[in-house]
Amino acid sequence: MKAVSEAWLTESNQNGDEEVAYQERFADPDTGVRVMRLTSQPSINHTIYPETPVSTRDGTRFIFARRPALEAPTTFWIADISLRRCRQVTDEADAGAPIITPDNRWFFYSAGRSIRRMSPTSFERDEVFVVPDSILAVGQILSVSQDGCRFLAPACKQPGLPGVAVIDVERGTVDMVAEGRDVLNPHPQFSLDGQDRIMVQVNDGIEADEAGNILRLVGPMGASLHVLDADGSHRSKLAAGSSAVERVQGHECWIPGENRVLTTLHRRKDPSSPWVQDRIVAVGPQDHEYHVVGEGEAFCHIHVSPDGRYWLSDSNRTAQIFVGSLATGRHRLFCSSGSTFGSAQYTHPHPFFLGDGRAIGWNSDVTGVPHVYYARIPDGFLGSLD
Repeated sequence: MKAVSEAWLTESNQNGDEEVAYQERFADPDTGVRVMRLTSQPSINHTIYPETPVSTRDGTRFIFARRPALEAPTTFWIADISLRRCRQVTDEADAGAPIITPDNRWFFYSAGRSIRRMSPTSFERDEVFVVPDSILAVGQILSVSQDGCRFLAPACKQPGLPGVAVIDVERGTVDMVAEGRDVLNPHPQFSLDGQDRIMVQVNDGIEADEAGNILRLVGPMGASLHVLDADGSHRSKLAAGSSAVERVQGHECWIPGENRVLTTLHRRKDPSSPWVQDRIVAVGPQDHEYHVVGEGEAFCHIHVSPDGRYWLSDSNRTAQIFVGSLATGRHRLFCSSGSTFGSAQYTHPHPFFLGDGRAIGWNSDVTGVPHVYYARIPDGFLGSLD
């Protein structure tokens, strides 16, 4: 399949006229961070969930989504921060977000039951696998293994029994590795430490009516996080949440180079007290308790730098974006996104480190229209957290 388009569009907030260029009014007033907007079309433009690998290793490009109208299909685009331009890369009505293999050789994405591969230079595409009919339903691929050949996707092989499938495009196989009534919102992720492990979120206590409509997405104890081998064996539940006074928030990611996971927590003094969301913790399958690595803000979506040293999170009370150190627990305000943090996902910042760890991307509807932003991390900013 040919590339969707050859056109790179210029939409950033940096004016091409030298006398205008970048206007300092776009810099964050509290931190001085120079905020760059990469989109301007009056569409719903937004980044992808931060745990999904959508940034190139050199940090110059990342993938985002665009929908020009409510009834129109979502297409996916490449943003290039060195060019400050963007280019459409999918046109299928049922395409999922392309993900980038660890070696940067390919982009892979799903379009319905089809798994497709895309060149990161020509953006030409070809079909490499079709999920067989023995799998009743399959969602988009969300994570890629370190060897770049296997992918994780929500799937269902038996009616009423959702789960997670490992799709191996080289072997041409689909294996269910986690199944259960509550495995409906799994956020599946391959580990980033060179080992063949998977993390799955289980929404314990899901309630549905006779027609299958979800009445309650998660029970009173919250979701739980599970780590297992890629073949489905050696499953263990992580020591975070799952109690009347503490529960995981529902956003988590692996720490690069470690057998540990980062997650945000809700907690309260007793079952009658209101919930407080103010912690980021690290925990692994070998741990009997978690380790607090950030505290004090309404932390929500999280990501970890490629070197595994720093975390990144937005606050769902202020929409501010913070960066912190896993080693010291210290954190600093990076910028205020201005996002409204409403019910629609495209009003959430979803911040992420770009592949080289030197810039941060996010989305915001601060203008009234959801757009995609990035900013370079200032010199000395990360060092001040150590």
